[in-house]
Amino acid sequence: MLGVWVCVVLLVSNASGSLRSAVVGGHDAERGSWPWMVYVYIMEGPMTQPCGGSVITDQWVLTAGHCIYEPPKLLNPDPETSYVRLGEWKLKKPIGEKVKIQRFILHPDYKSAAGINNMPYNDIALLQLESRISFNSYISPVALPGPRDNINPHKCWVTGWGNVKEKLKLTGDRTLQELQVPLQDDAICRTMYPKVTKGMLCAGYLEGGKDACQGDSGGPLVCESFGVFVQVGVVSFGEGCARANRTGVYTRVEHYLPFIKDTINTYSSF
Repeated sequence: MLGVWVCVVLLVSNASGSLRSAVVGGHDAERGSWPWMVYVYIMEGPMTQPCGGSVITDQWVLTAGHCIYEPPKLLNPDPETSYVRLGEWKLKKPIGEKVKIQRFILHPDYKSAAGINNMPYNDIALLQLESRISFNSYISPVALPGPRDNINPHKCWVTGWGNVKEKLKLTGDRTLQELQVPLQDDAICRTMYPKVTKGMLCAGYLEGGKDACQGDSGGPLVCESFGVFVQVGVVSFGEGCARANRTGVYTRVEHYLPFIKDTINTYSSF
């Protein structure tokens, strides 16, 4: 198990993959609609890295690996200045609960997008918070995948505060955006991105126009199962944003349940 104090810059790229940051084609979410949604703010000196994340226990937030480590620019997140905001809604009018991050845990086999194929591999990380979360109607954990789930691939949603188009930031009050996206078959995913692994999945519209984008990285992709939302993915990368035949690629949460459970069991201490 590897604990790393690290960070990342999200890149917009015309190559095979670009790390993600915001929702294209979405709309404003109602306050409290997605109570597990977390605004993650990573700092290393003058460098800042905003991402999304999700509450999974009263100590832990799930996010993307590249949100806390992406060489060569950002390598060591500062626990004194990095934080999460729980129950956040409008970034220009913050009302969320600010909590510092005690520990950054990167997947031990993470490979950054700067390496082979311009794609991040094992793109998942956990943030242990400095204090326990008190749950309420605006802050509560999301369910993780289980063997008895019956995921509806047409009732899935991605949320975030990222760009609304390639290189176009979310403006106004910067209200949390939500977007319904369908899961894509693994065979179609491999057609779009031949180097995807079992730890990845694709979601979005083949015709383009709606997608996660730069700034949404680390945020949750949730799908309905028996009327409950289950987190099936973590926003990871894609080619541009909302392009035809280039849906978003997400870290497949189910594949990394052993990492998540082992990390929580190892480091939970209060």
